Amino acid sequence: MTVHFIGAGPGAPDLITVRGLRLIEKCPVCLYAGSLVPEEIVTAAPDGAHVVDTAPMNLDEIMAEIEAAHAKGQDVARVHSGDPSIYGA
Repeated sequence: MTVHFIGAGPGAPDLITVRGLRLIEKCPVCLYAGSLVPEEIVTAAPDGAHVVDTAPMNLDEIMAEIEAAHAKGQDVARVHSGDPSIYGA
């Protein structure tokens, strides 16, 4: 189980990196900050994926989603705006 932190770039869905898009396409769990990331970016998640807008959630709630994925052995795509190493909280 891996949590992949993906920067969504400047926000336009067609500007995400190829690597980021490929990770979204294969992860069964996709968590995205809906207040900063357009929903169109995560529509690439696989059919049946658990896609969650984390904007209204607190850190404990987000971690519970990650822990639930870990318990199932599922990889997680954690999508943030821009470069998460610069803009992440």
